[in-house]
Amino acid sequence: MNRYLTAASLSTLAIAAIVGTTFAGVTTPPAPVAAQNPAASPAEESWPMPVETFLEGNYLKRSDIVLTRRDWDITSWVIRWATGSPFSHAALIFTGPKFESGFANTFVIEASTAGVDLTNLRDYIADKSSFLAVKRFKKEWFDEPKQSRVRGLLIDKIKADYNFWALGHIARNIWFGVERSMRGDKEAIQTFRERDWTPPNEYICSGLVQIGFVEAVLEYIKSAQLPPSTLREVVFQRVAASRLPEKDDWQYLGPEASKTTANIFRNQNFDALESVTPEDLALSNKLEWLYMIKNGLVYKADSYDDVRKVIE
Repeated sequence: MNRYLTAASLSTLAIAAIVGTTFAGVTTPPAPVAAQNPAASPAEESWPMPVETFLEGNYLKRSDIVLTRRDWDITSWVIRWATGSPFSHAALIFTGPKFESGFANTFVIEASTAGVDLTNLRDYIADKSSFLAVKRFKKEWFDEPKQSRVRGLLIDKIKADYNFWALGHIARNIWFGVERSMRGDKEAIQTFRERDWTPPNEYICSGLVQIGFVEAVLEYIKSAQLPPSTLREVVFQRVAASRLPEKDDWQYLGPEASKTTANIFRNQNFDALESVTPEDLALSNKLEWLYMIKNGLVYKADSYDDVRKVIE
């Protein structure tokens, strides 16, 4: 700052930054909370970073995806074993002190057997038997209003009863993993069909995250604020995404036919979207790896290989 600024000038600038000042009919908005507590500059950063330093900085963003597990929990172990994943649970960053005033902690929104709820992120980190990773969906069009809509759709689920029907399918999912490991894919699928069971693959927590992204994008497609081809960008399960036209093929459908196709995809593939697993989110190249937290330290992660190295 210019050292010749007067005290009065400094006071004016400070007030403008805090409450917003109108100049020539244009209102300067208040400085965001995050700007008042900036993260360490690149020169000051040191990785791995203590988790408290990390949480005090501007590293997390709303709608970041959290993948985690619990080492000494039988359900977590079975889910990981059935899906071949180091992760058994997924959640979404909802809000925190860096985003909104009045919050002392960062909260995630998640689905569990108790239903959809908000949970303090520190509850994950404080459990020494757990570790967690963070991924982010990065697209220019995925701005704050769209991030807010994803979170809003998830918070609306809190009003609904927990999906115990889907919970029952988790048990089938686990048993499918058992039979598949012992007998192979073909025999396991055949056995499930003989019992009139659909070979299942749904885990409510990660399915909640997936459906939030898909339904938010569909709303923007219907209002012509996003092109229908955007839908493919937020389907994180490879097989489900393959059922959509490639990006360049949407142009041949026409505007209305494209919207109809997007909506039909959602209706016909809702079970598949709800069935997205934590491993699907981990494997998706549409989500960028950011951080890995273990034993009170935060590591930067640029790939799944980086995450596995920290896990091991």
